[in-house]
Amino acid sequence: MPRRPHAWTRTGGLWALGALAVASPGLAGVAEHYTLDRVHSLPEFRFTHAGLTTQTGRFDAARGTIELDTVARSGRVHYEIDTASLDMGFGTERPDSPGYRLFDVRRFPKITFDSDRLLFGPKAEVVGAQGTLRLLGISRPQRVRVEHFRCAVNPMNARQMCAGEINAIVKRSAFGMLDYIPAISDEIRIRVPVEAYRD
Repeated sequence: MPRRPHAWTRTGGLWALGALAVASPGLAGVAEHYTLDRVHSLPEFRFTHAGLTTQTGRFDAARGTIELDTVARSGRVHYEIDTASLDMGFGTERPDSPGYRLFDVRRFPKITFDSDRLLFGPKAEVVGAQGTLRLLGISRPQRVRVEHFRCAVNPMNARQMCAGEINAIVKRSAFGMLDYIPAISDEIRIRVPVEAYRD
């Protein structure tokens, strides 16, 4: 199991979202640029182990940018993960661990997701994105779901932010990650909390 994050990391983001004063970002037809808060935008993943239990892992270093125009219902996203920041619990931080071998960390130090097609709901909220996931040097189309999307002023620091939660399902075999199947499931569930501040 991964190390338990600090209490602020686990709950601070949710508390801040609950305290946000609702606001509409931007002017008509003007895209705004946001940079991810690297503390509160770390990806987690879940997989089945031996067909019996659900195990989790995370990456402790990620960064990204968002361009957003809610009036025109358009935007783009760039998100990247440092694979060497893999954390799956005791012993998995070693370069010779199975997790490091699966991600081939030395050869492929980054995982990236890029999208220039955001999907919007009836209230101009972002509900998903269609883009390209690049893993182990292989690029595949990937659709992600966005939930709890909000843009508002964070009363804790008076800065404009957008936030939400990204969820996706990835089949690792599609990227050539074949080792340990089926002991470690092919299907991986990904969750990324996102908090991004306007530049």
